Amino acid sequence: MTRVIPIASSGSCPFKRAAEIDFMDPVVQENWFTAYDILRDEAPIYFMPQIGMYVLTRYDDIEYVLRRPTLFTAGPDVQDKEPLIKHAQARDLYEQKGWRRYTSLGENLPKHKHYRALVDPKLTLAAIRNKEPFIRGVINELIDTWIYRGEVEFMKEFAEPLPMIVIGELLGFPRMDLPKLKEWSYAWVLPFSRGLSLEQEIWAVEKHIELQHYIFDAIRDKRRAPKDDIITHLTQVELFDVEIDRHRPLTDTEIIGIADHLLIGGNETTAFAIANGLWLLFRNPTTYQALQTDPTRIRNWVEEVLRIESPTQGLFRHVTEDTDINGFNVPKGATLSIRYGAGNHDPAKFPDPVTPDLERKNAGRHLAFGIGEHVCPGATLSRYEQWLAWEVLFDRVRNMRPVPEKDDYTHIPGFWLRALKQIHMRFEKA
Repeated sequence: MTRVIPIASSGSCPFKRAAEIDFMDPVVQENWFTAYDILRDEAPIYFMPQIGMYVLTRYDDIEYVLRRPTLFTAGPDVQDKEPLIKHAQARDLYEQKGWRRYTSLGENLPKHKHYRALVDPKLTLAAIRNKEPFIRGVINELIDTWIYRGEVEFMKEFAEPLPMIVIGELLGFPRMDLPKLKEWSYAWVLPFSRGLSLEQEIWAVEKHIELQHYIFDAIRDKRRAPKDDIITHLTQVELFDVEIDRHRPLTDTEIIGIADHLLIGGNETTAFAIANGLWLLFRNPTTYQALQTDPTRIRNWVEEVLRIESPTQGLFRHVTEDTDINGFNVPKGATLSIRYGAGNHDPAKFPDPVTPDLERKNAGRHLAFGIGEHVCPGATLSRYEQWLAWEVLFDRVRNMRPVPEKDDYTHIPGFWLRALKQIHMRFEKA
Protein backbone atom coordinates (compact mmCIF):
# COMPACT_ATOMS: atom_id res chain seq x y z
CA MET A 1 0.00 0.00 0.00
CA THR A 2 1.25 3.50 -0.80
CA ARG A 3 1.98 5.33 2.40
CA VAL A 4 -0.54 8.06 3.11
CA ILE A 5 0.82 11.27 4.58
CA PRO A 6 -1.02 12.15 7.82
CA ILE A 7 -2.98 15.37 7.58
CA ALA A 8 -3.23 17.77 10.49
CA SER A 9 -6.77 18.26 11.70
CA SER A 10 -6.32 21.94 12.54
CA GLY A 11 -3.79 24.70 12.60
CA SER A 12 -2.40 26.61 15.55
CA CYS A 13 -5.04 28.16 17.78
CA PRO A 14 -5.01 31.76 18.98
CA PHE A 15 -6.82 30.98 22.25
CA LYS A 16 -5.17 29.65 25.39
CA ARG A 17 -7.74 30.27 28.14
CA ALA A 18 -11.45 29.56 28.59
CA ALA A 19 -12.30 33.27 28.64
CA GLU A 20 -10.87 33.64 25.13
CA ILE A 21 -13.14 30.95 23.65
CA ASP A 22 -16.35 31.94 21.86
CA PHE A 23 -18.29 29.11 20.25
CA MET A 24 -19.61 31.51 17.61
CA ASP A 25 -16.06 32.26 16.43
CA PRO A 26 -15.30 30.43 13.13
CA VAL A 27 -11.74 29.84 14.35
CA VAL A 28 -13.09 27.97 17.37
CA GLN A 29 -15.51 26.00 15.19
CA GLU A 30 -12.58 24.85 13.07
CA ASN A 31 -10.63 23.90 16.19
CA TRP A 32 -13.35 22.43 18.43
CA PHE A 33 -11.17 19.83 20.07
CA THR A 34 -8.42 22.23 21.11
CA ALA A 35 -11.08 24.52 22.58
CA TYR A 36 -12.70 21.59 24.39
CA ASP A 37 -9.39 20.53 25.92
CA ILE A 38 -8.83 24.02 27.30
CA LEU A 39 -12.34 24.20 28.74
CA ARG A 40 -12.21 20.69 30.18
CA ASP A 41 -8.94 21.42 31.96
CA GLU A 42 -9.79 24.91 33.19
CA ALA A 43 -13.58 24.96 33.62
CA PRO A 44 -15.42 21.74 32.60
CA ILE A 45 -18.75 23.44 33.41
CA TYR A 46 -18.28 26.93 32.06
CA PHE A 47 -20.77 29.75 31.58
CA MET A 48 -19.98 31.20 28.17
CA PRO A 49 -21.38 34.75 28.11
CA GLN A 50 -21.25 35.05 24.32
CA ILE A 51 -23.92 32.34 23.95
CA GLY A 52 -25.57 32.65 27.38
CA MET A 53 -25.18 28.93 28.14
CA TYR A 54 -23.30 26.62 30.45
CA VAL A 55 -20.90 24.52 28.38
CA LEU A 56 -20.22 20.94 29.50
CA THR A 57 -17.07 19.24 28.20
CA ARG A 58 -16.47 16.29 30.56
CA TYR A 59 -17.90 12.88 29.66
CA ASP A 60 -19.20 12.05 33.14
CA ASP A 61 -21.00 15.40 33.48
CA ILE A 62 -22.63 15.01 30.06
CA GLU A 63 -23.73 11.47 30.89
CA TYR A 64 -25.15 12.71 34.21
CA VAL A 65 -27.31 15.24 32.35
CA LEU A 66 -28.46 12.84 29.64
CA ARG A 67 -29.50 10.20 32.19
CA ARG A 68 -31.87 12.67 33.92
CA PRO A 69 -34.35 13.74 31.23
CA THR A 70 -36.84 15.36 33.62
CA LEU A 71 -34.24 17.49 35.40
CA PHE A 72 -32.54 18.45 32.13
CA THR A 73 -35.16 18.58 29.38
CA ALA A 74 -34.79 18.67 25.61
CA GLY A 75 -38.21 19.68 24.32
CA PRO A 76 -40.28 22.84 23.89
CA ASP A 77 -38.89 24.53 27.00
CA VAL A 78 -35.49 24.76 25.29
CA GLN A 79 -37.14 26.33 22.23
CA ASP A 80 -38.95 28.83 24.44
CA LYS A 81 -35.64 30.04 25.86
CA GLU A 82 -33.44 29.49 22.81
CA PRO A 83 -35.69 29.53 19.72
CA LEU A 84 -34.07 27.95 16.72
CA ILE A 85 -35.47 30.64 14.40
CA LYS A 86 -34.54 33.92 16.09
CA HIS A 87 -36.39 36.40 13.85
CA ALA A 88 -40.15 36.67 14.35
CA GLN A 89 -40.66 37.58 10.70
CA ALA A 90 -39.14 34.24 9.68
CA ARG A 91 -41.00 32.26 12.37
CA ASP A 92 -44.32 33.76 11.28
CA LEU A 93 -43.94 32.18 7.83
CA TYR A 94 -44.79 28.79 9.33
CA GLU A 95 -48.20 30.07 10.43
CA GLN A 96 -48.79 31.85 7.11
CA LYS A 97 -47.67 29.18 4.64
CA GLY A 98 -46.96 25.88 6.36
CA TRP A 99 -47.12 24.03 9.66
CA ARG A 100 -45.40 25.00 12.87
CA ARG A 101 -41.88 23.63 13.17
CA TYR A 102 -42.65 20.73 15.48
CA THR A 103 -40.44 17.76 16.26
CA SER A 104 -42.51 15.36 18.32
CA LEU A 105 -39.53 13.01 18.60
CA GLY A 106 -37.89 15.77 20.63
CA GLU A 107 -40.75 16.08 23.12
CA ASN A 108 -40.08 15.63 26.82
CA LEU A 109 -41.35 12.82 29.01
CA PRO A 110 -43.94 11.40 29.26
CA LYS A 111 -44.94 12.30 25.67
CA HIS A 112 -41.59 11.37 24.17
CA LYS A 113 -41.74 7.64 24.82
CA HIS A 114 -45.14 7.33 23.13
CA TYR A 115 -43.91 8.98 19.94
CA ARG A 116 -40.77 6.85 19.95
CA ALA A 117 -42.89 3.72 20.38
CA LEU A 118 -44.41 4.41 16.96
CA VAL A 119 -41.07 4.88 15.17
CA ASP A 120 -38.55 2.62 16.90
CA PRO A 121 -39.97 -0.71 15.61
CA LYS A 122 -39.26 0.46 12.04
CA LEU A 123 -35.62 1.18 12.89
CA THR A 124 -34.57 -1.91 14.85
CA LEU A 125 -31.58 -3.94 13.73
CA ALA A 126 -33.87 -6.74 12.56
CA ALA A 127 -35.94 -4.32 10.46
CA ILE A 128 -32.84 -2.73 8.93
CA ARG A 129 -31.23 -6.10 8.15
CA ASN A 130 -34.19 -6.79 5.88
CA LYS A 131 -33.03 -3.80 3.85
CA GLU A 132 -29.42 -4.99 3.54
CA PRO A 133 -29.70 -6.12 -0.11
CA PHE A 134 -31.14 -2.72 -1.02
CA ILE A 135 -28.44 -0.81 0.90
CA ARG A 136 -25.65 -2.91 -0.63
CA GLY A 137 -27.17 -2.31 -4.05
CA VAL A 138 -27.13 1.46 -3.54
CA ILE A 139 -23.51 1.37 -2.33
CA ASN A 140 -22.40 -0.59 -5.39
CA GLU A 141 -24.40 1.59 -7.78
CA LEU A 142 -22.73 4.72 -6.42
CA ILE A 143 -19.25 3.20 -6.63
CA ASP A 144 -19.99 2.04 -10.19
CA THR A 145 -20.39 5.67 -11.28
CA TRP A 146 -16.77 6.56 -10.43
CA ILE A 147 -14.82 3.31 -9.98
CA TYR A 148 -13.10 3.60 -13.39
CA ARG A 149 -12.08 7.25 -12.97
CA GLY A 150 -9.40 6.78 -10.31
CA GLU A 151 -10.50 9.92 -8.46
CA VAL A 152 -13.72 11.07 -6.83
CA GLU A 153 -15.08 13.92 -4.75
CA PHE A 154 -16.12 11.51 -2.03
CA MET A 155 -18.59 13.73 -0.20
CA LYS A 156 -20.78 14.61 -3.19
CA GLU A 157 -20.54 11.32 -5.07
CA PHE A 158 -20.76 8.83 -2.22
CA ALA A 159 -21.09 10.00 1.39
CA GLU A 160 -24.03 12.35 0.77
CA PRO A 161 -26.22 10.38 -1.67
CA LEU A 162 -25.96 7.02 0.12
CA PRO A 163 -27.83 7.85 3.34
CA MET A 164 -30.26 10.16 1.55
CA ILE A 165 -31.29 7.41 -0.88
CA VAL A 166 -31.66 4.91 1.98
CA ILE A 167 -33.74 7.08 4.31
CA GLY A 168 -35.80 8.27 1.33
CA GLU A 169 -36.60 4.65 0.52
CA LEU A 170 -37.57 3.90 4.12
CA LEU A 171 -39.84 6.94 4.29
CA GLY A 172 -41.33 6.24 0.86
CA PHE A 173 -39.89 9.09 -1.24
CA PRO A 174 -38.97 8.51 -4.92
CA ARG A 175 -35.25 8.52 -5.67
CA MET A 176 -35.78 11.03 -8.48
CA ASP A 177 -36.58 13.61 -5.79
CA LEU A 178 -33.10 13.30 -4.26
CA PRO A 179 -31.83 16.75 -5.38
CA LYS A 180 -34.84 18.51 -3.84
CA LEU A 181 -34.62 16.46 -0.67
CA LYS A 182 -30.93 17.33 -0.29
CA GLU A 183 -31.60 21.06 -0.62
CA TRP A 184 -34.46 20.88 1.87
CA SER A 185 -32.29 18.88 4.24
CA TYR A 186 -29.58 21.52 4.10
CA ALA A 187 -32.14 24.25 4.79
CA TRP A 188 -33.55 22.30 7.75
CA VAL A 189 -30.21 22.12 9.56
CA LEU A 190 -28.97 25.61 8.61
CA PRO A 191 -30.55 27.40 11.61
CA PHE A 192 -28.56 25.16 13.97
CA SER A 193 -25.48 27.10 12.82
CA ARG A 194 -26.88 30.02 14.85
CA GLY A 195 -26.27 33.67 14.14
CA LEU A 196 -28.14 33.69 10.80
CA SER A 197 -29.32 36.95 9.24
CA LEU A 198 -33.03 37.58 8.69
CA GLU A 199 -32.59 36.85 4.99
CA GLN A 200 -30.87 33.55 5.70
CA GLU A 201 -33.58 32.51 8.15
CA ILE A 202 -36.34 33.42 5.69
CA TRP A 203 -34.66 31.30 2.99
CA ALA A 204 -34.27 28.35 5.38
CA VAL A 205 -37.88 28.59 6.58
CA GLU A 206 -39.31 28.87 3.06
CA LYS A 207 -37.34 25.80 1.97
CA HIS A 208 -38.50 23.92 5.04
CA ILE A 209 -42.09 24.83 4.24
CA GLU A 210 -41.58 23.38 0.74
CA LEU A 211 -40.48 20.15 2.43
CA GLN A 212 -43.53 20.25 4.70
CA HIS A 213 -45.87 20.47 1.70
CA TYR A 214 -43.95 17.68 -0.04
CA ILE A 215 -44.45 15.42 3.01
CA PHE A 216 -48.12 16.47 3.28
CA ASP A 217 -48.70 15.44 -0.32
CA ALA A 218 -47.01 12.10 0.43
CA ILE A 219 -49.29 11.62 3.46
CA ARG A 220 -52.39 12.10 1.30
CA ASP A 221 -51.07 9.73 -1.38
CA LYS A 222 -50.25 7.01 1.12
CA ARG A 223 -53.62 7.25 2.80
CA ARG A 224 -55.16 6.58 -0.61
CA ALA A 225 -52.66 3.93 -1.65
CA PRO A 226 -50.73 2.48 1.34
CA LYS A 227 -47.17 1.23 0.79
CA ASP A 228 -44.56 -0.54 2.90
CA ASP A 229 -42.85 2.57 4.25
CA ILE A 230 -42.63 4.65 7.41
CA ILE A 231 -45.01 7.43 6.32
CA THR A 232 -47.70 4.89 5.46
CA HIS A 233 -47.09 3.32 8.88
CA LEU A 234 -47.56 6.71 10.58
CA THR A 235 -50.87 7.27 8.83
CA GLN A 236 -52.20 3.96 10.16
CA VAL A 237 -50.99 3.76 13.78
CA GLU A 238 -52.45 5.46 16.82
CA LEU A 239 -50.60 7.45 19.46
CA PHE A 240 -51.38 7.18 23.16
CA ASP A 241 -52.03 10.82 24.05
CA VAL A 242 -51.19 11.40 27.72
CA GLU A 243 -53.22 14.62 27.81
CA ILE A 244 -56.51 12.91 26.93
CA ASP A 245 -55.57 9.46 28.29
CA ARG A 246 -56.48 7.53 25.16
CA HIS A 247 -55.19 6.55 21.74
CA ARG A 248 -55.77 8.71 18.67
CA PRO A 249 -54.46 8.99 15.08
CA LEU A 250 -51.48 11.22 14.47
CA THR A 251 -52.20 14.69 13.12
CA ASP A 252 -50.70 15.86 9.84
CA THR A 253 -48.47 18.24 11.83
CA GLU A 254 -47.14 15.33 13.89
CA ILE A 255 -46.46 13.14 10.86
CA ILE A 256 -44.75 16.01 9.04
CA GLY A 257 -42.59 16.68 12.11
CA ILE A 258 -41.62 13.02 12.53
CA ALA A 259 -40.91 12.55 8.82
CA ASP A 260 -38.72 15.61 8.40
CA HIS A 261 -36.87 14.76 11.63
CA LEU A 262 -36.13 11.25 10.33
CA LEU A 263 -35.20 12.54 6.87
CA ILE A 264 -32.60 14.95 8.21
CA GLY A 265 -31.38 12.74 11.05
CA GLY A 266 -31.19 9.80 8.67
CA ASN A 267 -28.89 11.44 6.14
CA GLU A 268 -26.94 14.50 7.30
CA THR A 269 -24.97 13.03 10.20
CA THR A 270 -24.36 9.72 8.44
CA ALA A 271 -23.00 11.50 5.38
CA PHE A 272 -20.64 13.55 7.54
CA ALA A 273 -19.54 10.45 9.46
CA ILE A 274 -18.65 8.54 6.28
CA ALA A 275 -16.64 11.48 4.92
CA ASN A 276 -14.96 11.96 8.30
CA GLY A 277 -14.00 8.28 8.22
CA LEU A 278 -12.12 8.75 4.96
CA TRP A 279 -10.32 11.76 6.45
CA LEU A 280 -9.31 9.66 9.46
CA LEU A 281 -7.94 6.97 7.13
CA PHE A 282 -5.82 9.59 5.38
CA ARG A 283 -4.45 10.67 8.78
CA ASN A 284 -3.90 7.13 10.09
CA PRO A 285 -2.35 4.89 7.42
CA THR A 286 -1.58 2.05 9.85
CA THR A 287 -5.27 1.87 10.73
CA TYR A 288 -6.13 1.72 7.02
CA GLN A 289 -3.65 -1.15 6.57
CA ALA A 290 -5.16 -3.03 9.54
CA LEU A 291 -8.69 -2.66 8.17
CA GLN A 292 -7.73 -3.89 4.73
CA THR A 293 -6.01 -6.88 6.30
CA ASP A 294 -8.90 -7.68 8.64
CA PRO A 295 -12.31 -6.25 7.63
CA THR A 296 -13.92 -7.84 10.71
CA ARG A 297 -12.64 -4.79 12.60
CA ILE A 298 -14.85 -2.41 10.61
CA ARG A 299 -17.48 -2.23 13.35
CA ASN A 300 -14.99 -0.89 15.89
CA TRP A 301 -13.64 1.43 13.20
CA VAL A 302 -17.07 2.96 12.69
CA GLU A 303 -17.41 3.56 16.45
CA GLU A 304 -14.00 5.24 16.55
CA VAL A 305 -14.91 7.48 13.61
CA LEU A 306 -18.13 8.50 15.36
CA ARG A 307 -16.22 9.18 18.57
CA ILE A 308 -13.23 11.07 17.16
CA GLU A 309 -15.07 13.14 14.54
CA SER A 310 -18.57 13.30 16.01
CA PRO A 311 -20.86 14.65 13.28
CA THR A 312 -23.11 16.12 15.99
CA GLN A 313 -20.88 18.18 18.26
CA GLY A 314 -23.55 18.98 20.82
CA LEU A 315 -27.14 19.78 21.68
CA PHE A 316 -29.04 21.77 24.29
CA ARG A 317 -30.77 21.00 27.58
CA HIS A 318 -33.01 23.13 29.79
CA VAL A 319 -32.55 23.02 33.59
CA THR A 320 -35.92 22.58 35.33
CA GLU A 321 -34.80 23.27 38.93
CA ASP A 322 -31.82 24.55 40.87
CA THR A 323 -29.33 21.72 40.95
CA ASP A 324 -25.66 20.90 40.88
CA ILE A 325 -23.58 18.92 38.44
CA ASN A 326 -20.53 17.35 40.03
CA GLY A 327 -20.61 20.00 42.75
CA PHE A 328 -21.14 22.93 40.37
CA ASN A 329 -24.34 24.93 41.00
CA VAL A 330 -26.58 25.42 37.96
CA PRO A 331 -29.73 27.57 38.32
CA LYS A 332 -33.25 26.71 37.25
CA GLY A 333 -34.00 28.06 33.77
CA ALA A 334 -30.41 27.82 32.55
CA THR A 335 -29.56 26.36 29.16
CA LEU A 336 -26.79 23.81 28.85
CA SER A 337 -24.69 23.26 25.75
CA ILE A 338 -23.71 19.61 26.16
CA ARG A 339 -20.75 19.00 23.87
CA TYR A 340 -20.76 15.42 22.64
CA GLY A 341 -17.52 16.04 20.75
CA ALA A 342 -15.81 17.14 23.96
CA GLY A 343 -17.03 14.15 25.95
CA ASN A 344 -15.83 11.86 23.19
CA HIS A 345 -12.32 13.31 23.54
CA ASP A 346 -12.24 13.13 27.34
CA PRO A 347 -9.02 11.21 28.11
CA ALA A 348 -10.48 10.07 31.44
CA LYS A 349 -12.97 8.00 29.44
CA PHE A 350 -11.03 7.34 26.25
CA PRO A 351 -7.22 7.23 26.71
CA ASP A 352 -5.30 8.71 23.76
CA PRO A 353 -8.60 10.06 22.45
CA VAL A 354 -7.40 11.43 19.10
CA THR A 355 -6.00 8.11 17.88
CA PRO A 356 -8.32 5.45 16.43
CA ASP A 357 -7.92 2.19 18.34
CA LEU A 358 -9.49 -0.84 16.67
CA GLU A 359 -9.16 -2.76 19.96
CA ARG A 360 -10.74 -0.10 22.18
CA LYS A 361 -13.02 -1.98 24.59
CA ASN A 362 -15.46 0.87 25.19
CA ALA A 363 -15.52 2.23 21.63
CA GLY A 364 -19.31 2.03 21.48
CA ARG A 365 -19.78 4.10 24.66
CA HIS A 366 -19.28 7.36 22.78
CA LEU A 367 -21.87 10.15 22.78
CA ALA A 368 -22.18 10.70 19.03
CA PHE A 369 -25.85 9.61 19.04
CA GLY A 370 -26.57 10.77 22.57
CA ILE A 371 -27.55 8.34 25.30
CA GLY A 372 -30.58 7.80 27.48
CA GLU A 373 -34.16 8.73 26.70
CA HIS A 374 -33.34 10.93 23.70
CA VAL A 375 -30.80 8.69 21.99
CA CYS A 376 -30.96 9.20 18.22
CA PRO A 377 -33.72 6.99 16.73
CA GLY A 378 -31.64 6.43 13.60
CA ALA A 379 -28.46 5.31 15.38
CA THR A 380 -28.79 1.66 14.34
CA LEU A 381 -29.54 2.59 10.73
CA SER A 382 -26.55 4.94 10.59
CA ARG A 383 -24.17 2.35 12.00
CA TYR A 384 -25.44 -0.30 9.60
CA GLU A 385 -25.00 1.93 6.56
CA GLN A 386 -21.47 2.80 7.65
CA TRP A 387 -20.55 -0.86 8.27
CA LEU A 388 -21.73 -1.86 4.81
CA ALA A 389 -20.21 1.20 3.12
CA TRP A 390 -16.72 0.47 4.43
CA GLU A 391 -17.04 -3.26 3.80
CA VAL A 392 -17.85 -2.69 0.13
CA LEU A 393 -15.30 0.11 -0.26
CA PHE A 394 -12.45 -2.00 1.13
CA ASP A 395 -13.51 -4.82 -1.18
CA ARG A 396 -13.69 -2.75 -4.36
CA VAL A 397 -11.17 0.08 -3.90
CA ARG A 398 -7.44 -0.01 -3.15
CA ASN A 399 -4.88 2.57 -2.09
CA MET A 400 -7.31 5.29 -1.07
CA ARG A 401 -5.26 8.45 -0.73
CA PRO A 402 -5.74 12.23 -0.50
CA VAL A 403 -5.62 14.81 -3.27
CA PRO A 404 -3.82 17.60 -1.39
CA GLU A 405 -4.00 20.14 -4.22
CA LYS A 406 -7.82 20.06 -4.06
CA ASP A 407 -8.61 19.92 -0.33
CA ASP A 408 -7.73 21.97 2.72
CA TYR A 409 -9.92 19.84 5.04
CA THR A 410 -11.79 22.79 6.47
CA HIS A 411 -15.32 22.48 7.79
CA ILE A 412 -18.65 24.13 7.14
CA PRO A 413 -19.01 26.77 9.88
CA GLY A 414 -21.59 25.91 12.47
CA PHE A 415 -22.38 25.54 16.15
CA TRP A 416 -23.91 22.06 15.97
CA LEU A 417 -22.63 19.87 13.13
CA ARG A 418 -19.07 18.96 12.12
CA ALA A 419 -18.96 18.56 8.35
CA LEU A 420 -16.10 18.77 5.88
CA LYS A 421 -16.76 21.08 2.97
CA GLN A 422 -15.45 18.44 0.57
CA ILE A 423 -12.96 15.58 0.39
CA HIS A 424 -11.32 14.16 -2.75
CA MET A 425 -9.85 10.69 -3.04
CA ARG A 426 -7.52 8.96 -5.50
CA PHE A 427 -7.53 5.18 -5.65
CA GLU A 428 -7.08 2.05 -7.73
CA LYS A 429 -9.83 -0.35 -8.66
CA ALA A 430 -9.49 -3.64 -6.78
